[in-house]
Amino acid sequence: MTQNPTPRAADEARSADTREKLLAAARRCVRDHGLAGATSRQITQTAGVNLAAITYHFGSKDELVADALFSDLERRISPVLELFDETDEPAEALLRAVQVLLAEFERSRPDTLLYLETLFLATRDARYRRSARRLSRDVRSRLREHIAALIEQGTIPTWIEPEAMSALILAVANGIALQTCLDPTGPDAPVMAGQFAGLLLAVAAPPPP
Repeated sequence: MTQNPTPRAADEARSADTREKLLAAARRCVRDHGLAGATSRQITQTAGVNLAAITYHFGSKDELVADALFSDLERRISPVLELFDETDEPAEALLRAVQVLLAEFERSRPDTLLYLETLFLATRDARYRRSARRLSRDVRSRLREHIAALIEQGTIPTWIEPEAMSALILAVANGIALQTCLDPTGPDAPVMAGQFAGLLLAVAAPPPP
């Protein structure tokens, strides 16, 4: 026999549903109108809830937007971090990570601006910068470990500095995201990423006889 949910359980379910609606609406509003255009009224109208819901669940519109943007960014980065733990072969892990990132980028081109808005937000507000740095440093740490392992294996030359190269890879990824937004008719992300990978392989390749 199926039992009806208790009033408290029903209230909690409705509360969680409202919270998720607000997060989704905030991402949509920032994506469509930018940070400046994502007003409290517009977000709540998109979510189909009242204005007081923002204060109740997040304290303020800024906290809601930050939560929406950084939770989405973390969702995109998490699968890449998990790949680094699935194999003991650094070269394979790096290759698979790049493939996953490119696949995600291709699937969600409209969200590229949302990602860039997230980075911009982090440069302007210390609270958001902490969240962005935590994610960035986590990815960079994993990259650094695998680059160091590739150097130890002799796959890439010893002059490469793991910390600097891991930061450069992230900078290139961010630059590709920005470039494809500035010039959508130019080379696409896989082509540009392939060129960068080719440069790294050329550096690692032995000199011609």
